[in-house]
Amino acid sequence: MTFRSLLVAAGVLGSISVASAQTPPAPPTAPPVDPTPLQPTEQPAAPPAAPGAPAAAPGAPAAVPAAAPPTEPAPPAQPQPPAEPPSPPEPPRPDAAAVSPVVQWNQATAADAVQEEDEETTLRWRGTSFTWNQAGSTTLFGVGGEYTPDIQVYGWDFTLRPNYYLLDRPKEKVSLSAEIGWLVELTNSDTTATYREPQLKDMSLGARYSRALWESGGANKGEYKTDAAMRLRVILPTSPQSWNSGDYFTVSVGPQVIQKIKLLGSKADGLNHVTATLGVTYAHLFSRSIMRVNPDIRRLRQNPSGESELDEQLSGYAQVLNRLTTSLDLDVPLYKDLSLGASFGLLSRFKPELGEGCIEISTGCAPYRFDGATYLPNTAFDINVSYPVYEVVDLTLGYNNTTAQLGEDGQRRNFFYSPDAQFYLDINANLDVIYSKVTGRGKKAEKAGTASAPRRQAL
Repeated sequence: MTFRSLLVAAGVLGSISVASAQTPPAPPTAPPVDPTPLQPTEQPAAPPAAPGAPAAAPGAPAAVPAAAPPTEPAPPAQPQPPAEPPSPPEPPRPDAAAVSPVVQWNQATAADAVQEEDEETTLRWRGTSFTWNQAGSTTLFGVGGEYTPDIQVYGWDFTLRPNYYLLDRPKEKVSLSAEIGWLVELTNSDTTATYREPQLKDMSLGARYSRALWESGGANKGEYKTDAAMRLRVILPTSPQSWNSGDYFTVSVGPQVIQKIKLLGSKADGLNHVTATLGVTYAHLFSRSIMRVNPDIRRLRQNPSGESELDEQLSGYAQVLNRLTTSLDLDVPLYKDLSLGASFGLLSRFKPELGEGCIEISTGCAPYRFDGATYLPNTAFDINVSYPVYEVVDLTLGYNNTTAQLGEDGQRRNFFYSPDAQFYLDINANLDVIYSKVTGRGKKAEKAGTASAPRRQAL
């Protein structure tokens, strides 16, 4: 090991120690009692939206103030709750459900990204990494139109991704992984209650089974390859938004097909091959209610019959319980270790139907009907370039546009650009490679006549 390698490893470990020293945010306290009267379609202030997300469209009926007790009895009115307006476009909420200014829509993890020819070590816990992500709205850099400051966001995201292989055979692998992290917004776009408040993200636990299905032989041995994988993830509500909205956990499952196709061949300096990954993921949210609720927030409101009661509901709209994510990732080595990645995705979100109902009042029943939208699609586009520094740190510079397909003005948004578009920089430390270089354990022999490709970064 050279002295330069030791210096690089020490610098990376030092950066991780400094970042890890941040204090997680204290749990939010319950707000003061709100004497706002209760209405069937009233929508109180919801938790902060994800940075870069469109503001909620107005249209929820205004609350009716509580009337003073009458001096003499009067016949109660028959309230007719208005129909719920179409649900406004929601910010995309990935399976991790993190309220984050960073780019993180895909279901991939660091373990999903490691290809056989890209393994730097033979350690069982290879693929373990620590990522420092910096992301900012494109308007902060003078790109795009002029939008309100609420969506001009710049923040940091720190994520530790441990990964361990239970089964590590040449053509068959089973791995366990996790994602633990926190984030902090450095601008002031009202995404948190306190300026620059650090917040935990939702923690996820995952398992992945992969198998090599086919590999070309002869003169083109290994130039064409087909792999398949199945992923299972459980997301725990450790972020303030999820924890305070009645969420229990989210379960996601889905297959992947990875196809490697020869371009100029492994002996070329660049454009060796293209790797295409097609994935489909279904996720279901288990929660306390189909609407966002917080049992610790008991607001004093007035029901349709004029009586006061405590209520825990945070929103008048149903939340997304089911998600279907379809993604296509492309990875191409440009020149030696410099690689280009591109991702395309459709995030289909499904809400339950609230349908018809009846509110009991003193004179009988007041019928109502909710006709809000139940299908809300989001689109995602990402393009980036990656380069490894001494194999221990991967630098990824990219552009991401993940947004609601339908904008607040009722028009369909551009797939490649919207007010939610961001630039980002990932600094990813490969902890297993750092350990191997420092201790000399788990080193993998270089393959003669092959160009090493950098790790593909999870979005």
